[in-house]
Amino acid sequence: MKRYFLLFLLTFQMVFSQEIVVKGKAFNSGKFNDKVVYIVKNDTINKLRKRSNSLVEDWKKKSKFADRKDESYQEVTKNNRILTQLLYDKNYRTHTDSLGNFEIKAKLSDSLFFESHWHTTKKFLVADLIKKKKATIKLKLEPCEVWPSHPEKPTKLYVFIGKKIKIWESPSSYCNVGALSSRILSKYLVVKNIYGDFKKDTIQFTTYPPHSEVIHQNYNPFRTSFSEYDYCLLYVAQYKDELLQATYIFDDVYLTKEGKWATPLKPKGLRNTIAPDLFKPEKINFITPIEFEYEDRFYKEIYQIFSSAYNTVSDGKIIVNYGYYVEDLLEIRKAGRLKEFDYLITGFKKYN
Repeated sequence: MKRYFLLFLLTFQMVFSQEIVVKGKAFNSGKFNDKVVYIVKNDTINKLRKRSNSLVEDWKKKSKFADRKDESYQEVTKNNRILTQLLYDKNYRTHTDSLGNFEIKAKLSDSLFFESHWHTTKKFLVADLIKKKKATIKLKLEPCEVWPSHPEKPTKLYVFIGKKIKIWESPSSYCNVGALSSRILSKYLVVKNIYGDFKKDTIQFTTYPPHSEVIHQNYNPFRTSFSEYDYCLLYVAQYKDELLQATYIFDDVYLTKEGKWATPLKPKGLRNTIAPDLFKPEKINFITPIEFEYEDRFYKEIYQIFSSAYNTVSDGKIIVNYGYYVEDLLEIRKAGRLKEFDYLITGFKKYN
């Protein structure tokens, strides 16, 4: 009996370890011009994609100046090289032809994932798939949340100092392709009202980032997205049933030794840069100095964009000495990016 059992196990292992050719048809909904369905063996490729994202984040944390020569970035390169090889290896990933036919070698113990853009992925164990008389896979369109549009004018403007709680992206899909490229949802603690007197302790609002990004300057230490700062002065407009960030404007803010909030003076090239020749900055005593390290090879660029009149640049460090108090920022923004909301900003008074 024991011998028969061992023979059965051996036969079972041999059958499940041998590769067979799996053939069939696969279709998406046909709603779009792209009718290709990809067949991916097991979850190796998706795991490598996730690992790549994780390695990039690890590199950013470990590398002082996001240097691609660092050892941590070599891990990113190595992982991406393997990923690219698998993406073009038909033993791991293939696709349907113009008639929907596919074939791929796989073991009975393998799983096949059927994927197509804007469609819900289906997963099958090969052992189950070959039991079907006709292996025809049909993918359904993924659910799609239509993002709200607002042709109406906003009815109120809230300006407040907010502390970041949570930021997440609303998944894009086929029903939102066009004018809007991405949608970000944010939840903030309202630390201090500056204008509009928002009544709740927390606020959730929507941001539609601009299509065009500012030109990346790897020697400019300031970040281009409000989501990368802990505290910001935020400008949020009230539309019907939704709060929207006004014209993608924000000011990162920090506490001063006098107990006030202020933003440091920014160099040229950022969306929230304020020109010091138009609006004179003040000397600010930040509790935590606004300072950055820079690479020696960028000294010339740093010296040019960080004026010695407002900053200290020496020994590989930039210290920003000037800026604007929060109470003055609304007045400054009214003259520029917030001009279209003039009718909402009436009787402005500074909150002390």
